[in-house]
Amino acid sequence: MSTFHEHTVRTAFCPSHLQMGCNGVYFALPYTKTAIGVWSLQSLTSMPLELVAHRKGVTAIAFGKSYNPTSLCTAAEDYVIVWNVEKARATYDAGQQIRGQIIGQRLGYIQYASFSPDDMLVAVCIEKDVLILDSNQERLDTTLDGHTARVTCAEFSPHQEATVVSISDDRTFKIWDISKGCLLFQSTIISASPFLSLSMDPANEHFAVGTSDGQIRVYDMVEDYRLLHHVDVAKILRRKREADEELKKAAANAGPKTISSQPLWKKPVDNDTDGELMEDSYDIGTSSEAGEAILGLFFAVRPSRSRPSGNHPKATFLMPDESHMDELLDVAPTLLIGTPGAILHINAHSFELTKCVDFKDPVPSEQDFDTSEKYIDLSGSYIFSHTPDLKQVYCLAGSLFQNFVDVIRIQCATHQDSKDQTADNLTKDLAVKLNLEVTNPEGTENVSSMVSANAHEETVTVLSSVPLSEHSLLREELVPKTKPSSAGQKGKPGMKTAKKTSSGVQNQALTFKSKIRSSGYTDAPPRMKMHSPQTSSSKSSSLKQSKSLSTGKKALLKEYPLDAEPPTTIKTKLNVVERTSPINCIRFSDDGQYLACAMADKSAQLFKMPLTGKGSSFTGHNGCVNSIYWSHDNQWMLTCSDDKTAKIWNKTATDPIMTLSTIKDNFAVDKEGQKPVANKNASFSKEIKHARFYYMDKFVLLSCGGSLYMYKYHLDSSVNDLKRYLTNSRYKLVKNFQLTKAQQISTFSAVNGFYSYIVLCAGSDKSLEVFDMNVGKSVRLTPDAHSRPVHAICQNEGSTYVSHPASAYDLFLSSAVTDGVKLWDLRTNRCVRRFEGHMNRAHPCGLAFSPCAKYFATGAEDRSAYVFDLRGGTYLHKLSGHTDVVSDVAFHPLYPELMTATLDGKLRLYSDR
Repeated sequence: MSTFHEHTVRTAFCPSHLQMGCNGVYFALPYTKTAIGVWSLQSLTSMPLELVAHRKGVTAIAFGKSYNPTSLCTAAEDYVIVWNVEKARATYDAGQQIRGQIIGQRLGYIQYASFSPDDMLVAVCIEKDVLILDSNQERLDTTLDGHTARVTCAEFSPHQEATVVSISDDRTFKIWDISKGCLLFQSTIISASPFLSLSMDPANEHFAVGTSDGQIRVYDMVEDYRLLHHVDVAKILRRKREADEELKKAAANAGPKTISSQPLWKKPVDNDTDGELMEDSYDIGTSSEAGEAILGLFFAVRPSRSRPSGNHPKATFLMPDESHMDELLDVAPTLLIGTPGAILHINAHSFELTKCVDFKDPVPSEQDFDTSEKYIDLSGSYIFSHTPDLKQVYCLAGSLFQNFVDVIRIQCATHQDSKDQTADNLTKDLAVKLNLEVTNPEGTENVSSMVSANAHEETVTVLSSVPLSEHSLLREELVPKTKPSSAGQKGKPGMKTAKKTSSGVQNQALTFKSKIRSSGYTDAPPRMKMHSPQTSSSKSSSLKQSKSLSTGKKALLKEYPLDAEPPTTIKTKLNVVERTSPINCIRFSDDGQYLACAMADKSAQLFKMPLTGKGSSFTGHNGCVNSIYWSHDNQWMLTCSDDKTAKIWNKTATDPIMTLSTIKDNFAVDKEGQKPVANKNASFSKEIKHARFYYMDKFVLLSCGGSLYMYKYHLDSSVNDLKRYLTNSRYKLVKNFQLTKAQQISTFSAVNGFYSYIVLCAGSDKSLEVFDMNVGKSVRLTPDAHSRPVHAICQNEGSTYVSHPASAYDLFLSSAVTDGVKLWDLRTNRCVRRFEGHMNRAHPCGLAFSPCAKYFATGAEDRSAYVFDLRGGTYLHKLSGHTDVVSDVAFHPLYPELMTATLDGKLRLYSDR
């Protein structure tokens, strides 16, 4: 969103703490002490329309919501008058006296005024009360009494015409229903600082409140009037100033240095570096005087692209790819924040800073002919308004100390602008990497051609269109493939090579048969039957195989109901173990037939769906089992534990098939008479917190400390009755990945349901890092993704019974303690949504995407699970009734069901019906 300075208007007195008026077509200011001037934004240099009727100074000015006719309310201590701007212009052109409608007389000092959505009522704030006046006649409709301090602002809801929200210096807000004549909600004392500004969201039933200490709180008006988001603007401004100071210091240190012992006022300033240092020393004092009070708030709705006509009963993801991304990325409104020294642009979905217009820096000016830039002084009041086409926002910034107002135009970004900006950034990045000059006229075409040729290599997506490279890690095999030697094996054409016969008895062990006869006390007669075909067993086996195939085909024919409601009805309750033990992780198999649980009592539990009776217990770990993960073929389970090992289990056997206990491989571990060498093949030094199958069960990924290990493996489920403690399963290390800056890997995620090169890792330094396994390196680093280290990452994998557009798989969720849940788009590398409202202050609670990708669920510490809508800003349902912290959640891949797990070892299954 580009910002331009349009014009500067002189006023009769300092406009600080004065409510100015603007509706995107006109703006009104005090022209003299008692007269009001109305300017057209299309002709700022023309003479204003002068409205004279007041005898005392005007304190509040407000425009109506409609454009033709345009209503204007001017309020002073003597009168409250409503004007028709178009009628007043026609009357002035006819040479007649302009008259307005007086709707109130001698009401007192009016701090704020606002129109209702239909312009039939006007709300005025007078001391501790809010008066609702009729805009067509002098009639008092309603008096809202209840605040204990001065009411600073009152606004009508654009979604409910009879609802009024008022804020006060008593640090509370109240919600009134004037049609029913009742108070709907009264908040407690929320902040230590008074409320200064209020803005209603036209797209959602939300409203934002700004305080004098630089805090913004967004509340919901649909249910419970709960707090949705909290934005610390003061912290954002401090971080920006610190970053600017570091950049200036870095630029100053780049040149020659001059060390002087003279006082600051005697130091030489002819050097540019010294001059900048002196300016910085003086800027420190001025920046602290600016403050971070929220003087103005406004939700700027971004114009959206045209959507396909017709009714679409199904989810938006089943529409064309662009419609889904439009809803999540391109229609995000911007929350404009006015502070004394800056105007901030906050993404209203992710609540992250997108732009900051600092008044210490010049603003481009299109009206001044002498200078192309304009400095804006400290502001004491703000008013924002959209143009009728929603493509621009006009801002009036009243000076804090002088008698003038700056008119600022903010160009709203569109979908095409964002695409052009992305292309420009890609061009610049590639030009830097290729050491090319983009500004060179002769080389511009070459750069553009190289960008178009290499754009697919720079774009990071889950479903990549780039084929596997020749030396990719994903081509790694357990045993390197060797070409057969040609020496001594060439024969005549057409001759078949004889098969290698089995070795003699001298090369076999003493006991080499598959079965050993018992050394009983009697001699059994020798078996004389040489062959006995089992025709019945073959028939039964073929019947079983056909039945299993038919069952598999029926399962594949099923589809997940995309139009289903979120699961909210309790269906089943189950205690996993007899003694209370926390459940750390739960996972459904891809076919939905089984549920696996990772327990803190050193075991893993397996249940057959639907939940009936007790399940199977898998014991073998000597520490708390941290996570459990299914293979794509639903045959194997992978667990990791605090005992510094990871184990792979067959769901039909209680003994592990393979144990990953050493870093390099296990080629020498399971052989008789040999032990692993400590120096060359050491054991894991720390607990293994996370492990999962990867790349359609071809690899195993696990994290230990600050390392991410990638293993190739082979599983052998054959069992030797004499040597059950030995296994023929093998694994070897493919590569060890280290995070760029973080010391520990807090969690990671990778897709196993389909082929993907991408692995997402979260570090202890609050960063997110993306690894491309095709090239075997880190391709992206996002610092400070959360205010705390990320403890859970959930990718949108869908399920076997549902499919989505390719862009939907680039969405993933991240969660951190005290910092809510964020929805990220991998392609644009930015947060597109932020979700708050659930309690998560200490324990790492799990996340889960629904198969339809419309909802996601998370656990909480208030003994509840929360279900969110991806397209909304708050949770849809709160699933209460648990007896302890909800540690993890999981959606069923076939049915709209949700499983929750708690720290007291209990499971609860919710359904949509």
